[in-house]
Amino acid sequence: MLATRPDTNTVAVTRTFDGIEQATHRVIEQVGGMEAVIRGAKMAILKPNFVAGRNAASGSTTSFALLKAVAEEVRSCGAQPVLCETPGTEFDREATYTILGVEKFCAENDIHILRVDPEGGTGDWMEVQPAGAKKLRKFHILRILQEARLINLPVLKTHVVSTMTLSMKNPMGILPRPDRRSMHTFGIDQSIVDMNLAIKPDLNIVDGSVGQDGEGPLYGDKANLQVLIAGHDSLAVDLACCDVVGVNPRHIPHLKLALQQLGMPSWQRVGEDVGIIKKFRLPVQKGLYKFVFWMMYPLDYPYTWIAERGKHLCTTLYGTGLVGTRPKIHEDKCTHCGTCVEACPLPDVIDLKTLKVNYKTCQRCLLCYEACPENAISVKGYSGARQ
Repeated sequence: MLATRPDTNTVAVTRTFDGIEQATHRVIEQVGGMEAVIRGAKMAILKPNFVAGRNAASGSTTSFALLKAVAEEVRSCGAQPVLCETPGTEFDREATYTILGVEKFCAENDIHILRVDPEGGTGDWMEVQPAGAKKLRKFHILRILQEARLINLPVLKTHVVSTMTLSMKNPMGILPRPDRRSMHTFGIDQSIVDMNLAIKPDLNIVDGSVGQDGEGPLYGDKANLQVLIAGHDSLAVDLACCDVVGVNPRHIPHLKLALQQLGMPSWQRVGEDVGIIKKFRLPVQKGLYKFVFWMMYPLDYPYTWIAERGKHLCTTLYGTGLVGTRPKIHEDKCTHCGTCVEACPLPDVIDLKTLKVNYKTCQRCLLCYEACPENAISVKGYSGARQ
């Protein structure tokens, strides 16, 4: 591997036909090797996309195989890989880790887990005020990033709010939840650009082994892309991602703003010429849904004044079972076989006697829906799993 860091705008593209781990090692070498990323640091923060408890086979979350290979590369440079990720505000971190099997995976692969205070406790965070920011003028980043490298591992997928979620958006998952609320309140697209003025990953590897188009980022259509895209410059990597899925980056609001404000990066592509692997179908931007979704965030300010610390308006709303994508059991089809209960990794979610789902504990992973042999479970709510 190269000992010196190359032009930061080099972007590598490789297919995963020979396995995700092999492809990961290859794409890291193509952008200059891990030594050029670590540069003597003792720790590397691995930031996957674990927005919720939907596994990588659905195209929702980062592949464990990618994480394993990156961790091996980090350790080969004498540094410790440390996973840090907090799911979306409406999801519980520990429940998400349980559904995905994060604890077991990290223990088996010598990856430490950094559990920061998601509500912004000062011990974990430091305030930044990036020059040139237009809406997100101040926010908090991990204090540990002063000494650690940041390796950004997003998934190549669409998003019903931001249209797509790639390298530039993924660091949002290591911001405290009050700052994420600010991003949605002030305007998510400009806030993503502002966030990237202060957070510059040392390496991005976009996981397109299985991506997702349509109504992503959780319940869209699985896209079997079998590709990894890597580079040091987040905007350049995201532009390359758009190329391989046939999307005009100016149709992605935050990328359009980034091009206007940061300029077009001069980037060189290496690796494989894959062309357009699959032309992505972008989500339909429903005005009413976007407005209702946005309203939850400004209303969350007064809500958190009276609620228990760590509770947010969206958490409470989703817990009622009246909104959001959620499973429902149909009594006329159910045989009480218990397959749904066995499939659910969490306790006290499904009551086989009453055939009710406890939406306060349900994390909407839809494993019950996918496992039911009688098709007795449907999915209610905006977008998602096909009925």
